[in-house]
Amino acid sequence: MCVGAMSFFLSFNLILPELAAELRARGGGEYVGWIIPAFSFSALIARPFSGWITDNWGRRWAMIGGCIFCIVAGCFYPWVTTVAGFLAVRVIHGFSTGFTPTGFTAYTADVVEESHRGRAMGWQGMFNNLGTTLGYALGALIALHWGINWMYYISAALAATAWLMFMQLPETRVASAKRKFRFSIHQLFYWPAWKPSVIMLLVCISLGSILTVMSDFTLALGYENKGLFLSIYIGVSLLFRLLSGRVSDLLGRAWSTAIGTFSQVISMAILYYLATCVDHRLATGCQDCAIPGFGWFGLSAVLYGVGQGFNAPSLFAWASDTADAEHRGRAMAMLFIFLELGIIVGGLTANHFIEGLTWNYPGIFAVSAAGFAAGFLLSLAWIRKR
Repeated sequence: MCVGAMSFFLSFNLILPELAAELRARGGGEYVGWIIPAFSFSALIARPFSGWITDNWGRRWAMIGGCIFCIVAGCFYPWVTTVAGFLAVRVIHGFSTGFTPTGFTAYTADVVEESHRGRAMGWQGMFNNLGTTLGYALGALIALHWGINWMYYISAALAATAWLMFMQLPETRVASAKRKFRFSIHQLFYWPAWKPSVIMLLVCISLGSILTVMSDFTLALGYENKGLFLSIYIGVSLLFRLLSGRVSDLLGRAWSTAIGTFSQVISMAILYYLATCVDHRLATGCQDCAIPGFGWFGLSAVLYGVGQGFNAPSLFAWASDTADAEHRGRAMAMLFIFLELGIIVGGLTANHFIEGLTWNYPGIFAVSAAGFAAGFLLSLAWIRKR
């Protein structure tokens, strides 16, 4: 399951660093801020239904269904020539993450004991992040040496690989648990998981913004590798997920998210400082005004990765703690709904701060820092109500 999840995450992250340039090439430069929200809106729509499918039809149905959307989108990207068509394929692609992660997070919770759930989510998240990191690193290289179209087709092939691997898994939901679908708000949402869901929304605001602007911000700082920040933070997150899972199991979920959100507040403060230095140089044209070196940029990425490493496993384990096996899919779907809401808010925030062909980076990072600060305060408050 973990290797299949890695292939799935590698599939849709492989193309991400090149999407802004692809949309601009189609004449949609003013819509770059919609690349992430278009993807997340459809994922948001799919989340409540994925929870019901996961609990009633089975975990494999959700995992396999999401892979099919990934395969279809990967095959259609090379054929669209208009801005509207490109964004439409992004919407189709978004349904993939609306289904598959709900299925495999519930599957993970099914096959481990509660006392080890934080560690299990850390291992699963490590494979997810490994796929994401490889995607950021390899996507640009494939596009450079083989062309953009091959990048899309390889993305589809990786999704097909994940589909084949998920097909081999034994189903953890028994046939007697299956029920016919009836539309009901009560069936689609799982409100006992609201606390980790709220924190998930707050910490994902920055994710939506960073996925939108970090490629351009990295170039503005003078670094040629667009995926530099993303690769560093995800690599660090891989290392800390295993430690954070144990902290989460021993001390509690809120302790772990307090550590994670505090680390990310500092990360955003560093990025804000770098952004003001870049803006000053652009506004004054002063070439003697030095921008802080790679050490600061790298430190911000490391701290962001530490935060992600603590937050993600703890929040998934926290949501899983609130549900039994019958409702676990809906609990995970609830968490993913708020994850998508946070990413959408972050992407639209970035779009709000766009200025022609450039960005107001300080404003973007300030909003992200505010989200992390709110998550930190809530975590502190809920530690005492563990």
